[in-house]
Amino acid sequence: MSDSLIQGLRQGKQAIAIIGLGYTGWPLAVALSDHFEVRGYDSSTARIELLNKERAGKQKTSTRKPSNEQPPKAQDLPSAGLALSCSEEIIRGAACFIIAVPTPVHKNNAPDLHSLETALLTVGAVLKKGDLVVIESTVYPGCTEEFCIPLLEKISKLKVNIDFGVGYSPERINPGDTIHTLSSVTKLISASSTQWLPVIECIYSSVIEAGLFVCSTIKVAEAAKMTENIQRDVNIALMNQLSALYEKMQIDTSDVWQAAATKWNFLPFRPGLAGGHCISVDPYYLLHQAQQFSFSPTLVAEARRVNESVKSRIVNRVLAHLESVGVSVPHARLLIKGISFKPNVADVRNAKIVEVALELLQMGCQVELSDPIADTAGLQKEYGLSLIDEEKGLYDIVIVAACHADYNTLNEDYFCQRTPALGLIADLSGTFRNTITKRTYWTL
Repeated sequence: MSDSLIQGLRQGKQAIAIIGLGYTGWPLAVALSDHFEVRGYDSSTARIELLNKERAGKQKTSTRKPSNEQPPKAQDLPSAGLALSCSEEIIRGAACFIIAVPTPVHKNNAPDLHSLETALLTVGAVLKKGDLVVIESTVYPGCTEEFCIPLLEKISKLKVNIDFGVGYSPERINPGDTIHTLSSVTKLISASSTQWLPVIECIYSSVIEAGLFVCSTIKVAEAAKMTENIQRDVNIALMNQLSALYEKMQIDTSDVWQAAATKWNFLPFRPGLAGGHCISVDPYYLLHQAQQFSFSPTLVAEARRVNESVKSRIVNRVLAHLESVGVSVPHARLLIKGISFKPNVADVRNAKIVEVALELLQMGCQVELSDPIADTAGLQKEYGLSLIDEEKGLYDIVIVAACHADYNTLNEDYFCQRTPALGLIADLSGTFRNTITKRTYWTL
């Protein structure tokens, strides 16, 4: 069964359908279209219109490398071998389905599998004998076998490993990273049965130059993805906690990190707002599943609590400075530069600095948001906020959050022109530590 599927894919007689064309699915669809017939489906009409507009009239080239940015540059887009649609009909008849939809959390931090469930229902409705379904969405260990497969079986009336196969290959896309791209990062793969591994290897080996790592089970692959992000969350939490302590001890934290980094095995983590759709979400998926086993991973939970508390630390620093210079909260003007969840990306989902802005606005501060690349539509939709068109007048405090490449040219003159003599520059990443001398400077 798998041999005929491989042959069909290689000969262009069978198609691969990508469900979800966001920062994970889109680069994958573009890359795979160099080797296979690919059909891309996304429920967002606006997303499909944008991608089709960008690729209109462009010719496909074999030298193209997939990009992690969205949307990609027009010259990086294929004009053949890849069909896009917001109609579910486009995936009908495909033989391999790769699901790459978001898996966020609810307001109570419980896993939100709505998008994944919708994608599974869509695929299950057209699934046929001999087909393969691969899930790339991040899920808790056991989700594929306990939630995804039963749903596919129920809708399709087929049996896994008898009629169809399932694989799990967690996405490792790092938005904004031009070095660790889709092709240059080892891909984890796993399958419901070894008979399907050759198909999965055939698909991913065509675009992953760094190679594939075959996990022993699907649960191992799911747990590996959890572990990758939770490890970062825990380490960042440690640095956030140490940063808060050293500040109270009046020790320059930047000097500490610089000194500690001279040790060969020091890990270069830094304090900061640990947000986004991976590091601030995945721990909650594992915590949820751990409850099913009456186990409490206290370190994971505490790390999340510490990292969430950084928002309050920033707010408190803002309020303390306003009080020290005699500016009342209602009269305080604040400028926040860089409101996406990390530098050099447009995505504002789970951007913790936006949550800081909302809290300051609720307190009565006048807060303006500035960002050269942020997703303005997403900012309005997610938070009801807008970016300013132009920075005007003096701000009592300037907070530099996501330090985009566009900010690298900023110098002290810029900050002096934006703030009064008693102004505060809150540089969360420490980028301008050696630049600001004429204003009060603070970093995490």
